[in-house]
Amino acid sequence: METQTEKLLVVGAHGDDETLGAGGTIARLAERGVTVALCVLTNDDGSRSAGIDGPPATNRVPAIEAAAAVLGIKRLTIHEFGDNRLDTVGQLELNRLVEEEVREFEPDTIFTTSLADLSLDHQLVSRAARIAGRPARGSVRQVRSFEIRSATDTGEASGITPGFRPTVWQPLEESHLERKIEALRCYGKELQPWPAPRSERGVRALAEYRGSQIARPLAEAFELVRAVV
Repeated sequence: METQTEKLLVVGAHGDDETLGAGGTIARLAERGVTVALCVLTNDDGSRSAGIDGPPATNRVPAIEAAAAVLGIKRLTIHEFGDNRLDTVGQLELNRLVEEEVREFEPDTIFTTSLADLSLDHQLVSRAARIAGRPARGSVRQVRSFEIRSATDTGEASGITPGFRPTVWQPLEESHLERKIEALRCYGKELQPWPAPRSERGVRALAEYRGSQIARPLAEAFELVRAVV
């Protein structure tokens, strides 16, 4: 399926979703000449720093831009909704924003977050991307969802069904994983110390685990939502 991709649109709720979920694959595809666009629906980390005495929300636009440059992303759209507040926006508006991105960029492939994630933002964005990539949108031939540590795995552990069930594996070279980790470093505190799942070692451990499922050193895993072959 990699050979069919010429224009990839990655749709995420937050800056770092794209890197955690598919950073190695994005780097690999960009290296091979695929034009990659990224659409992020929020631009801050407000819910993580919320509180009467807490620090103000951090604008994540510079971090998103830096990570996109590391991964080879050529087109970047960042909306200004608040972190963990997409349920106040409304599904219809989110659908329209992603549909507009699809109309303008005309991707043949969409990557997005999983419906199995514990994060409601991730679920809402996944629905919007699936709607934008439905068969009526003629350019889109393939839609995949990716996993995000501490969101996808905790979703299933919290009883969200069906859980994330990968059906597509993308083998990675060491250089692709290194670029993924370099991109994550752009997000500063979001890259946590081991044994956190979002630590450098945790990211590598997941890539090694997914690779072992297909007898390869490293890989990223996806659920195939729809494909036209």
